[in-house]
Amino acid sequence: MKKQVVIAFLMLCAMVSLSAADYIIGTGTSNQNYVPLYGYNDYGWSKFLFSASEMQAAGFTTTQDITRISFYVHNELEDYITEDQRVYMRYFYDSSYATSSLSYPGISSFTNVYTGTVNWAGPGWVEIVFSTPFSYNPTWGLEILWENRDGSRLAAPPKFRTTSSGSNYTAVYKYANNSFPTTNGTRSRDHRPNIRFSTPTLEPPSPAIPLYPADAAENIAINSKLSWNHTGGSPTGYRLWLGTDNPPSNLVAAYYTTASNYTPSAYLAYDTQYYWRVVPVNENGPAFDCPIWSFRTMADPSIASFPHLESFDAAFPPSGWSHHSGTLDNPQGMGAENSSQWQQANWLNIPSEDKAARINTWGPVSGYLISPLFNVPDDTYILEFDAALLRSGQSPDGTPPNYNNSDDQFVILIGNGFSWNTDNIVREYNNSGSEYILNSIQTTGTHISIPLAGYSGHIKIAIFAGSQILNDDNDFMINNFRIGLPQQEISAPDLSIALDPVSNLPHLSWQAIPGANIYHIYQAESPYGVFAPIGDTSNTSYPINSNQSKLFFKITAE
Repeated sequence: MKKQVVIAFLMLCAMVSLSAADYIIGTGTSNQNYVPLYGYNDYGWSKFLFSASEMQAAGFTTTQDITRISFYVHNELEDYITEDQRVYMRYFYDSSYATSSLSYPGISSFTNVYTGTVNWAGPGWVEIVFSTPFSYNPTWGLEILWENRDGSRLAAPPKFRTTSSGSNYTAVYKYANNSFPTTNGTRSRDHRPNIRFSTPTLEPPSPAIPLYPADAAENIAINSKLSWNHTGGSPTGYRLWLGTDNPPSNLVAAYYTTASNYTPSAYLAYDTQYYWRVVPVNENGPAFDCPIWSFRTMADPSIASFPHLESFDAAFPPSGWSHHSGTLDNPQGMGAENSSQWQQANWLNIPSEDKAARINTWGPVSGYLISPLFNVPDDTYILEFDAALLRSGQSPDGTPPNYNNSDDQFVILIGNGFSWNTDNIVREYNNSGSEYILNSIQTTGTHISIPLAGYSGHIKIAIFAGSQILNDDNDFMINNFRIGLPQQEISAPDLSIALDPVSNLPHLSWQAIPGANIYHIYQAESPYGVFAPIGDTSNTSYPINSNQSKLFFKITAE
């Protein structure tokens, strides 16, 4: 959020009453994550009080129905969902919790005003709309009991803005795992959250403020969700406009939602200026003087120069690549980026400068190797690479891999790069009925080619390999990853073989191919065998470092 927007909002927060229907207590900017709930534990409760003098100073001068409360989330947060949250209210007589007031109070003397799910987002106010209004008489103070009975916890929970209560203990909290606690809690002067009380109003709501993207923001991701917050007036919904035109309308016009966020139906365009506007509404009408905000999306980061070749010879993972743990049945649930499943290794486990990406499927292990984003021009392009299956640490001449496994998988997925699912699978190799047999991948390497027909535009490639049980110790490798037009093969008459007079080893030579920039050399032990890649050159000759009596060669150009 831009600085001027933050200042403007803090000025709004500093007002004791935003309208006849909204009353704020607490304008501090310190933060804590214990009250009303502590998200790092499965269960918890908190109780916090507001004295009669505080309520009256906030603007409560007559008996009114409190229909909503809001807490200000301090941290950046999106879709942090807590289920089975229970909110209770009752009158309270003291301005501080005594040492004898640390116990869980029970609910018999409270009114249950809300039970349900709360979706925390921030920074900004998060509102809880009561199912049962609480009739509040400002002659007395007010106590709120919050119960977190979700039963599970998520990382990075909400932090709440708070204001110190001076010498008064205004909050008590308790949290636990496994079961809901009913034992004594911890009291605090500094953990009571800032709060906004809302009562019925006869006026339209106030204008909203943007949470994400901030007004005039730059470099916004194209899969972003728009989010905003209202500034008072108890809106029952929002009207949204979004477009590349100003005023906006050519993408979304007067779309109605009760949520305070919106996910565009299609990804936004790269490097494009967008405009949007949100108008809160309630039964009294729409908000007036709602501004138009803007943002610009990030520049297109995709690779658009082809052919693109990744040899895995430099730093690993290569620039733009990532690798993750994860299972094939839930690609969306990939683990942390750059896990240790995929690693750099010598191609075919033969020490040399020719490197590859390798995953050791020794047991119940699996992982994804994910490419950068590509912008493929048309359907004539292909994806191709070399794959090899070997015994762990063994070369093609060593101990062969274990072929008696039906649980191993090697899978290629093509997706948009933002989300993955099993519909993205374009080819699967296994030994349990697939059209493509995993055991057919050679120890010397197998060249795999996949047409990209139907996949033009922005795509990422995910390469998955894994084993479900401990029954082998194999290495699976890929090398010479390439996206481009099909390579032109050199016909046999253009290729000649002679002995080098110095090394007395075979030396290949061929006629130059017009327009070719690089030549890829493959060899096999028979004319019908699997041709494994052995090197690349921009010249029209290549030395062969082998004393075998019979070898066959193939060359491609691009």
